[in-house]
Amino acid sequence: MPYLLDQTTRDVAQSQSPLAFLNTGDGDFEVWDRYLTVNGKQAYYLGNVCGTCSFLFERMEGAEAGIDVGELTTQLAVGLDCLPEEVVDTLAQLLPPSGYIVALLKLKPQLVQLHGDSDYFAVEQVENEGGLDYFWGLPHYPKVPYYRVDGRSRVKVSNGSSTGEAFDFIIPMFPETFLNSERTSFFERAFKDGRTPTAVTLSLLDVKGPAATGKDHWCLAHYVIDGHHKIAAAARAERELTILAFIAVEHGISSRKQINTVLRTFSRPL
Repeated sequence: MPYLLDQTTRDVAQSQSPLAFLNTGDGDFEVWDRYLTVNGKQAYYLGNVCGTCSFLFERMEGAEAGIDVGELTTQLAVGLDCLPEEVVDTLAQLLPPSGYIVALLKLKPQLVQLHGDSDYFAVEQVENEGGLDYFWGLPHYPKVPYYRVDGRSRVKVSNGSSTGEAFDFIIPMFPETFLNSERTSFFERAFKDGRTPTAVTLSLLDVKGPAATGKDHWCLAHYVIDGHHKIAAAARAERELTILAFIAVEHGISSRKQINTVLRTFSRPL
């Protein structure tokens, strides 16, 4: 069962991070398309700012490596069960300017086969929008195998008078073919020995509703900046890990209130 273990906030005013958010547009829409960049290269297309357009992400040529977390590597490999201030402060320095809601989540990742039964874009999105895209006749293709979270599909979420469904996505900067097999095996053994390592993500909440029919989809997308081997190992071992998610308030299609609303749909330990 997915849990919210701890939560705090941070504001990053200035940063030398290799990560950045980029908005582009033209004509009547000066801001329309959104990107996550790494070292100035577009790493992920994050979709547009339209609240009645489909949720999506798409890997681009800049998505090829994670971020070095320095001396925190050992501590994160052991795993966190709360949010120490010094750890949050150190990691915040690696992130682009934004206000952040920081959440420590315990969850079980499941690798998605694109266009298969577990692919959100081929199943839940198509069902919600009443069929495939009229022009393309195909579901969206994100250009990277991603992970979903066990128990986090079609989670009921209420926003005043409207009710939507929440979904979670864990999105690597590179596919499993880039992974070091020895490092992945190391973490598989760690999970089987009962340890719970921690990965780090730069996250966004997009609340998207179809223009005609269907429900609002509250899509919490976690872009992995550290912990690719841990996540792959957890999925293979069918074990839970923790994710330290820095949810960027100003860069998702959502409000701070909506982020807190979706976090309340996670269970809390007794």
